[in-house]
Amino acid sequence: MTALHAQQLEHALAEQFTGIVKVDDLSNFEQRIQRSSFLSRSLAALAIREFTGYSLQRCAEFVIDSFGDQGIDAVAVDLTSEEPQVWVVQAKWSSVGTATFSKSAALDLKNGLELLIAREYQSFNAKLTPLIGDLERALSNPRVQITLLPVWAGSQPMGAEAKDVLDRFCAEYEDSLRLRPLRISDFIRILRSGIAEPQIKLKASAAAVEVSPIKEPILAYHGTIGGAEIARWYEDNHHRLFQRNIRNPLGVTAVNRTLVETLRRRPEYFWYFNNGITVLCDKVIMGPRGDLEMEGASIVNGAQTVASVHEAYQRAPDIVVRARVGVRIISLSDCPEGFDHEVTRTTNTQNRVEPQDFIALEKVQQQLRDDFLLRLRKTYVLRRGEERPQSKDDGCTLREAATALACAHASPEPSFQANVDINLLWDPKQHHHLFPLNRTDAVKTWRTVLILREVEQQIDLQRPQWEGRAGTLADLGLLLIAHVIFQRLPAGWRETAESDWPTVPTCVAGLVKDAVATLIHRIDTGYGPKSQVSSIFRNAERYANLVGSALAALQGERQPPALSAEYRASERERHARQANAVTVIFENNALEEGTLIEFRPVPGREQQQLTPWLTADARRAHATWTRQRRNCLVWAIDGVAYSPTGLVQKMLVEAGHQSKPLQGTRRWFVPQRGSLVDVANRLRQASDEEEEE
Repeated sequence: MTALHAQQLEHALAEQFTGIVKVDDLSNFEQRIQRSSFLSRSLAALAIREFTGYSLQRCAEFVIDSFGDQGIDAVAVDLTSEEPQVWVVQAKWSSVGTATFSKSAALDLKNGLELLIAREYQSFNAKLTPLIGDLERALSNPRVQITLLPVWAGSQPMGAEAKDVLDRFCAEYEDSLRLRPLRISDFIRILRSGIAEPQIKLKASAAAVEVSPIKEPILAYHGTIGGAEIARWYEDNHHRLFQRNIRNPLGVTAVNRTLVETLRRRPEYFWYFNNGITVLCDKVIMGPRGDLEMEGASIVNGAQTVASVHEAYQRAPDIVVRARVGVRIISLSDCPEGFDHEVTRTTNTQNRVEPQDFIALEKVQQQLRDDFLLRLRKTYVLRRGEERPQSKDDGCTLREAATALACAHASPEPSFQANVDINLLWDPKQHHHLFPLNRTDAVKTWRTVLILREVEQQIDLQRPQWEGRAGTLADLGLLLIAHVIFQRLPAGWRETAESDWPTVPTCVAGLVKDAVATLIHRIDTGYGPKSQVSSIFRNAERYANLVGSALAALQGERQPPALSAEYRASERERHARQANAVTVIFENNALEEGTLIEFRPVPGREQQQLTPWLTADARRAHATWTRQRRNCLVWAIDGVAYSPTGLVQKMLVEAGHQSKPLQGTRRWFVPQRGSLVDVANRLRQASDEEEEE
């Protein structure tokens, strides 16, 4: 049966992805290898579609499988949610259904994701380039949700050693990283549901539903359904449940997280706190014993509820079975034309009330708004939707003030919470700590906002100096860095006389420099130079410990540790310059005439500047090697020979940015061999070893 399923799956992949999934990079290989790679890549694309609902064409664009893919066959990003989603796939194909997912495959997948998180994009092939912009935005968000998708065309479950590798890896990231394996039985289920336009049939046993009919004017049922049944619907159908909805589930957002916690802690109360779901279907059939069958079904309201129930069920199935979910099931068999679209639109257009809306009613906030106006002649915006200050000098919002006060608080907890989810600051207890009644005034609050703005500006100005993990810290850690700096400001800085106040922000630049060097040093020594910097922002205990150790290291007259050379852009450029890469390669005749060379920008601002421009025309990132001592790269765009540095500087200008001093050999890569600097260093090392012999 497994071999038959493999044949069915192969036929479906060929039918759906031929002409969409490319194997042009394998043109020099025999047909058998091209066919196997096409099917493996198509399997990865299908896995992406299963979890995202994206079009087949778009799913194919996420495939990066080729030489230099670092163990990742496809990577997809969704930025529509406040908590971005990333899916990372490794696929294994077998035409007879005997593929397995081994420990070595698990390690490759793990190591590949670690490279992405560490911004080592230059380690990947050029297929990743169009995805870097969205990937960078997603992975720079501490609330990102990452799903590992190991998929294989085989019937055997994942091996124990492979599962242990990935389970341990997921545990390091707590709730931010999850594992969703798919094997051949899952793909057969997907095929039976339909790839292009699935027709979903949902069933609910009489034991799971308690509904009553509404026969006029349109047949419908209303009542409740068990949480386990909802979880099963999602597990079996994923995005296909929401074909008629305006959006798919947004992942574990702040609201969804609250739903999950209610389901886990008080499942019996879930029905009281949740609006439930609405199901449209072409036909509803109720059996004589009360079993329900819904043909052509789609959930048009409550996608987040469904995803939350499934998430909670994965964690605590024995508890979630006690939950009841409100449900409306509407038959479209005799409804007016356009009725389904009208139901979808009207059930999804209610204005959502945010926790901040309640905080805006607090007496202390009203007083603070008046104080801003009367003493400072500035605007303090409380409510969402109100007109914001015309310029930064004219005032601030409640959100900005709360964030600044959280960073300035003596405890690291508020800044950690603000970094994870600003809505955590609207908890009444936390709000009263930040805005104590009768002890909150406009001058102190405004000064706190100004310091946070200065920290942000200084990080932006100094960011080009930092690379690697230090750059990651700077991008993710604004509030962490700000908290450390607030604790190091001169005592009484809030009460400083107005005439002396301008001296306070001027000290921020040096404090930012010291804070970044100290924090990354403490991360490296405390958790290891290979640890994930982003994990600091998901673990409150680790965050607090890091703050404590950094502040202790910066006490009194102690000198902050020097920033490691590997994190300083100037040092990396200097070492690349000293390598004399082009000369070494030329003299050793190490590259053949016409060798493909790929451009990969340095992570950080350069990458942000150039990635959209590179994506617009893939040829911009390509050159070929020509045997000239200086102008050794022939650019694919104009056929002119340039030096590596000269070509990068030209690219910056053509992309609309200023040229800058840099070392081009760090940025041009020979596929599977590394940068020109790497190639030259290996040649030099081999020469040195020969001399020693």
